[in-house]
Amino acid sequence: MAIIDKVSLNLSTKLGEKLNKSNEEIDVLNYGLFIFIHTLLGIILTIVTGLLTGMFIEIIVISITSSWFKRYTGGVHASSPERCLLIGLLLSLILSILTKYIVKVFDINTVMIISLLILAYCYYTLYRKCPVPSKNKPLKKENTRKKLRKKAFNLINMYTCLIILLYIIYTILNINIFKTIMISSLLGILLQNIVLTNLGSKFIYLLDNIFNIF
Repeated sequence: MAIIDKVSLNLSTKLGEKLNKSNEEIDVLNYGLFIFIHTLLGIILTIVTGLLTGMFIEIIVISITSSWFKRYTGGVHASSPERCLLIGLLLSLILSILTKYIVKVFDINTVMIISLLILAYCYYTLYRKCPVPSKNKPLKKENTRKKLRKKAFNLINMYTCLIILLYIIYTILNINIFKTIMISSLLGILLQNIVLTNLGSKFIYLLDNIFNIF
C-alpha cells in the first residue's frame, strides 16, 4: 500500500472509531482524506519546486492547466499516488524550462502561430480520444462519457480564448509575464493531450517503472 493510502487509512480509521462511525462512513472519510492529502502534497511540492528553481509562474500554470484538463479528458495514471506526483512534477518542470527558452527565443507572432497549430492538434486528439478510461476510472457509462467529453471541449474552448486574450494583451503592453502565462498554458494543454495518446501512455508507464522505488 502506498504511503498516502496508509496515512489516509490510518487517520480515517482512528477518527471514525473516535466518532463511532460505521465502516461505510469510514470508507467515505478515507477517500476524502486521501484526495485532500494527495492534493495538498501536490500543491506544496509544486510551489516549493517553483520557488527553488525560479520558475514559480511557469510550473504553477502548467500544473493547474494540465491537471484541470485531466479531470475531464481522463488518461493513464501511475501505479501509485507518489509516482503520480513525482512524474507530474518532473514533466511540469521540464516544460517550465522549455517555456523560459521559448519566451527568450521566439517572438510573440511566431508563438501565436505555433499555439494555433498545437490547439488544432489538441482539438483533433480530443475528438478522437476523449475521454480516455483508466483502471481507476473505467468510464463504462455512456452518459458519463458524454458529460466529460462536453466539459473537456468547453474547457479547451476557454483555454483557447485565454491564449488569444493573452496574445492581445502582450502585443499592447509588451510585458513578458503575459507571454510566459500564454506559453505555459499552451504546454499544459499539450502535455495532457499527449498523455491521451498511445505513445504518451507508454512514456508515462516507462517513467512509472523508472520510479518504482516510490
